Amino acid sequence: MSDSPRPSSRPDFWDVRYERDRHLFGAEPNAFVKAEAHRLPPESEVVEVGAGEGRTAAWLAREHGHRVTAVDFSETALKTAQDRAEAEHLRLDTVRADVRTWRPDRQWDAAVVTFLQLLPDERPHLYRLLKNSVRSGGWLLAEWFRPAHLTGPYDRMGPSRADRMVPVDEVRRAFADEHLASVEAVDVHLQEGPHLTGDAAVVRGIVQAGAS
Repeated sequence: MSDSPRPSSRPDFWDVRYERDRHLFGAEPNAFVKAEAHRLPPESEVVEVGAGEGRTAAWLAREHGHRVTAVDFSETALKTAQDRAEAEHLRLDTVRADVRTWRPDRQWDAAVVTFLQLLPDERPHLYRLLKNSVRSGGWLLAEWFRPAHLTGPYDRMGPSRADRMVPVDEVRRAFADEHLASVEAVDVHLQEGPHLTGDAAVVRGIVQAGAS
């Protein structure tokens, strides 16, 4: 794993941001996950890595009855997620872990990751984690900024460097042994809270585990 000095690689950086700006990325679920959640059978077991305050995890639990595990390294974000789950009586568990090193000892029916922008040497572990976390036949829903976001006619948001964004071909190679239902470059207008709103270049992956 990279020993990067970048502030955003540390939990305390995010604890401060979440304490200062509640609902940093909004309170509504990620739009891509919301649109593709129909692929998951009712009452599935779902893991979301880099879940933040659990806006998407809470929606999956509330609207579809899924049992969701929200994973993040920010204690502050997970506290918000847990408080919401308790208030709404949702089936949501939280795990404080750094997904750059985390190795869970179980599997889920589906995995979700959105805008978790890691460095190139950190991403292979994330891809292995996602593949190993999903039972055969289960689904992975993933969305990241792609490098074109920094050079095209898009609004300035997200990472400031291309190496923190994910090329489409990298995703296709990482999951080549699985069934790639769709891995595509998409230009989209994001509305993911005050810090992720505007025109963006993203890569969206819909992957089914267990079959190439």
